[in-house]
Amino acid sequence: MRVSIEQDEPTSDKYIVQLHVLEDAFMLVNQQGQSLHMTYDGSIAPGETDWEPPKDIRSYQIHGIIGVLQGAREKYLVVITRVQSLGQIFGRSIYVIEQVACLQFDARKARAKLDSKTKLISKPNDDDSSSDSDSSDDEDQVKKKNVTPTISASTPTQRSDFFSSDPKINASKRRPVSTSPSPKPAPLMTRFRFSLNATKKKPTGDETPEAVLTRSKSLKTSSASTSTQDLFAALEISENIALDQRLVKQVTELFSRSMFIYSPDYDITNSFQRAFDDPKLANPKIPLWKQADKRFWWNEHLCHELLIRNLDDWIIPVMQGTLQIEPCEVEGYHFDFILISRRSRERAGMRYQRRGINEQGQVANFVETEQIIVFTRDNIPHVASFVQTRGSIPIFWSQSPYSLHPVPTLDRDDNENNRSFHLHFAEQERLYGRQIAVSLTELDGREAVVGSEYRRHIEHLADPNIKYVEFDFHRETKGMRFENISKLSGNLREDLAKLAHFWQAGTDTVYCRQGGVVRTNCMDCLDRTNVVQSAFGRIVLNLQLMRFGITEYPDEGIRYYEDFERIFNHVWANNGDMISRMYAGTSALKGDFTRTGKRNITGMMNDASNSLARMYLNTVKDFWRQATIDYVLGYHKIEIFRHVPQSQLMSAEPGVERRMVKIRMDAIAVSSEIVIEDNETRMGGWTLLSPNEPQKRRAKKFEEKVVLLTEKALYICSYNYNLEKVVQFKRIPLDTITSIQVGEYILSSMTPISRDIDQNYGFLLFYDAQRELIRLNTGSIRNQSLGDLNIGSSAQLPTGEKASSSSSSNTNDDSSDEDDDGKTFLAFKAVRYNRLGELPEEDIKSCREQVIDITQLIASTCKRENDEQFLVQKPVISIEQAEDTDGIFKKMGLKIKRAIWV
Repeated sequence: MRVSIEQDEPTSDKYIVQLHVLEDAFMLVNQQGQSLHMTYDGSIAPGETDWEPPKDIRSYQIHGIIGVLQGAREKYLVVITRVQSLGQIFGRSIYVIEQVACLQFDARKARAKLDSKTKLISKPNDDDSSSDSDSSDDEDQVKKKNVTPTISASTPTQRSDFFSSDPKINASKRRPVSTSPSPKPAPLMTRFRFSLNATKKKPTGDETPEAVLTRSKSLKTSSASTSTQDLFAALEISENIALDQRLVKQVTELFSRSMFIYSPDYDITNSFQRAFDDPKLANPKIPLWKQADKRFWWNEHLCHELLIRNLDDWIIPVMQGTLQIEPCEVEGYHFDFILISRRSRERAGMRYQRRGINEQGQVANFVETEQIIVFTRDNIPHVASFVQTRGSIPIFWSQSPYSLHPVPTLDRDDNENNRSFHLHFAEQERLYGRQIAVSLTELDGREAVVGSEYRRHIEHLADPNIKYVEFDFHRETKGMRFENISKLSGNLREDLAKLAHFWQAGTDTVYCRQGGVVRTNCMDCLDRTNVVQSAFGRIVLNLQLMRFGITEYPDEGIRYYEDFERIFNHVWANNGDMISRMYAGTSALKGDFTRTGKRNITGMMNDASNSLARMYLNTVKDFWRQATIDYVLGYHKIEIFRHVPQSQLMSAEPGVERRMVKIRMDAIAVSSEIVIEDNETRMGGWTLLSPNEPQKRRAKKFEEKVVLLTEKALYICSYNYNLEKVVQFKRIPLDTITSIQVGEYILSSMTPISRDIDQNYGFLLFYDAQRELIRLNTGSIRNQSLGDLNIGSSAQLPTGEKASSSSSSNTNDDSSDEDDDGKTFLAFKAVRYNRLGELPEEDIKSCREQVIDITQLIASTCKRENDEQFLVQKPVISIEQAEDTDGIFKKMGLKIKRAIWV
């Protein structure tokens, strides 16, 4: 973005898009006369230039397209229905998104949604009177709302005196471009009662999940199998409808919280220095999305269908972040003070859902903050900027969401940590240059376990381009002595001067460049980090204003200018509040100090209430928000919403399934080396789920065991996946195996996934226990599952399939664990792979295919593949048996879950 002196006249209607809802398509028309034709069957193509809408259609006003969202059953066009102007940079308008709408590709449903979401431009003349009245009421509500401008979360509490009427590089008054009432969700108990009474209601045109289940009652016939198939199909449809409803709700909420900003014709994703260094960004013919820094382009995945069709004019890069522009005056000099924070989409997410680093060296809550001064001298525009970064401590660590002050836990081994740590700082140096890593964590106490590891890895890396600084913020500011922050900023004053800043004049002149950044972190990279970053920004700003000849106080600087200091403090406090809302769900703590330079009791009380609110959000809502973010960014498929672990509301990490493949392969290799005798050769190896209680098909918990086959024996290993050790193993000679029972292994009949026979398959291995060999590793600990990898023992099973207790009532003899003629057996259930859809489908076998392959190989190795008495096809637990054990409480639990889901 090379600085241009040319200005555009700010016009509120310049970027308005008309959305015409036809019977078979959406037609979008921008102010340049370009049109986009999107049929309801999926075809997308440019429309006619200067296309004129027919008189008999309804037309609406929107502000652009975020993208196309693929649900479980439907596609949705996500459009921006309300924005708020944040001001202009060089005449280019920048907006914050206030509201979006997810439109089904259906004329009637899209009109109904738009009628409540945005401004109606025109409606058919032959609409019935009631429709006209309703529409008129909607428009009146919109007009009434527009009388009082809404205030963005990024707007300072005191700012009305600082707006300028200068049409040049200034901040336009923030105004809502359009407003509309939001529908109020039904209370939880109302939805719950509706769910419980669903069977009493008749289906309507728009079927709810409950309506589908009700309709399924009429599908039952005298044939039990047909009835079961019908119910299975109805359950699947019901779940998909509920999933789409939840997805639309979450996506709408994600983009309607004033956290996403964009410009229709200006690249806000690149810093001034980065834009100047890239010549292609100076070419106006290059589409805006090709200029964007992909780290900060959040809707790229949603724009896929537009990208593959080269519909460049309709693609708007949207960034999660915050921007504030304030016109200022010091000593008669006028300039604009701008602060913009760009939140990375790499390892994006919520506070306790995403911590630390990933395998690619990307850290949670990484934010690039650029402090900018723009002024004109001798008719030449000048831009000076200073960039800082923040990001989670770059090692593998995590915290539980179920506490106000959870103790951090270190994850992974040194090799994995060192590899990712090196990748992180190598990338930071490539992007920004020299690093001053400032850690604000406690040197003693619960935070020290992570802080000390950070220090150790810095020392191990021994990179001369990294300066590491520790400052125990809590200890230094204890007793509200926040003035002690000046110790840290003062000690780094010389380093900040050496880093310098970027200063550009006109289109080609650069007076100085920034040679590195300060990378600041605390535990969350929120409250303490923002306070310290504002202190660093103050030092650099004082140096800049002195060099520009605006002030004469390099040591004291802006503290002598009360109005400007108030602006500076409020802008930084707003920045901290917004980043905190993005990551933790509430405003930043210690915001009173950032705004006023003082700590007070009121601020401490606000911090206490915000801490309690954070705990609620961390525990209840953040799983859904995290799953939505991962899905919108393309890190997971729709299956992420089906994967609701029973034991903890943690959304699976992107790439977890690829990592699981490697971990399972390593477990098989390690177990083979330890347990297989020297004179034997491994014929096959697998990981299979098995009840943790002997002689049981059902159990409260299942373990993922390593099963190895040689030409002489079968080895069943209990494996500690954390320590990569075999805890114990059982050796069963092949000649003691009497038979194998193969069939469906249904632990619950409550959901379509848990009833899917192809994905719920297993076998019982019957054998003579007198010759089995059991060895225990007494130097190890009890077997642990892969719980630290988000697929713990209960989470191994699909949603709604938690194993029944062994004491559950069971009237069917086929599933009685005590009625197998006294035979000793082991039960195995295949692991369902690719539950989140991350792996190529062609490389994945269903659970049925896995079990058939395993049992046939065992039979072949035993030389009994043709013995009909050896391989017996019979359900381990059939659907009917599972239904018998799904009692009233289990069904009621599912009803509650569905009410909460919807």
